[in-house]
Amino acid sequence: MSLDPEESFAQVEADVRRAEARAAQLPAFEAAVASVRGTGRSRGRDVVVHVDSGGRVVDLRLSEAALARGAQRLAAEVLATIRQAEADARESTLRAVADLLGDDDPIVAQLRAEDTLTAAPERTAAHGR
Repeated sequence: MSLDPEESFAQVEADVRRAEARAAQLPAFEAAVASVRGTGRSRGRDVVVHVDSGGRVVDLRLSEAALARGAQRLAAEVLATIRQAEADARESTLRAVADLLGDDDPIVAQLRAEDTLTAAPERTAAHGR
């Protein structure tokens, strides 16, 4: 099935317009992702972690009470709190990108798929499986 040359040209023009619109959104996209921060807090709220959109720890706060629980327990709480902050950052990134590009955008779909793959092992580990 061959396309009419005029239809082909119209399709190319539409593709170019979509690409130009996407390029115009790039600075806002980058700013939205760069501004994302995720936060995790321990149950006692005495371990607090902030991560950037990539999940890198940008701030860690420990209370004296948290320190008094001992190294092993504190290490476990810090790691669990980091995972919580990373999950929060992923969710915030997805919301920011979806707000900017729309829920049906392929980039949003890719982020959702990555979030599902990343979160599955965390849910399994959290439930002891």
